[in-house]
Amino acid sequence: MKPRVALLFVLALCAASAASAQVRRGTFEITPFYGYLWGGHFDAGSNALFDQRVDVEDHEVYGVGFGYFWTSLNEFEVRWSESRTHFVNSNSTPVFGPSGQELADLDIDYYMGYWTLNFGHQRAVPYFTFGAGAAVLNPGRRTDIPCPPAGCFDPSSATRFTASMGGGVKLYVNRNFGFKLDGRVYDTYLNSHNCNTFNNGRTFCSNDHSSWMFNGEATGGLVISF
Repeated sequence: MKPRVALLFVLALCAASAASAQVRRGTFEITPFYGYLWGGHFDAGSNALFDQRVDVEDHEVYGVGFGYFWTSLNEFEVRWSESRTHFVNSNSTPVFGPSGQELADLDIDYYMGYWTLNFGHQRAVPYFTFGAGAAVLNPGRRTDIPCPPAGCFDPSSATRFTASMGGGVKLYVNRNFGFKLDGRVYDTYLNSHNCNTFNNGRTFCSNDHSSWMFNGEATGGLVISF
């Protein structure tokens, strides 16, 4: 009886393994997510608001991704995320007051396209992703700070090229539902001008040929497949 029981046990394991195998070719995925965006700064001369370096406050982020598998390995994904964060006084050059003090509002929206490589067909699928797109940077003045006699300066939004890469793991409960743990980094081009004229009339010139904002993101979300 023991050999027969062992054989049945092996067959059951094989059946479970086959049931958990997921061939994803031709399927779509929707992934709403929520998490945290951290890091990033604007060098002196990289924006029209501040003539000194300012940092980006670490803040919550949320968004949604849409993916299509043209093979079980290869997935094309478009992704939007938003963080309603702030400019804060730089830790390295705290010239506007205490380090970390909020100076102005800053909304960051990423509109990205990714090529994602999914490794495996089981319930836990690790992946690597890289892509490019645009960051919409929308600064705004603090409404709780009164305007000077000359009036307030209301900055306009800017759209900048962004490159990104990351990875994580998808944990499928069944073929149509699962969870996703994700981490990725963004590198956003700010400008390549050596001189900027600020809202206070001052002109700042830098030897830097280009400025980039680098930050990271960690999120968790749902996976809905069909």
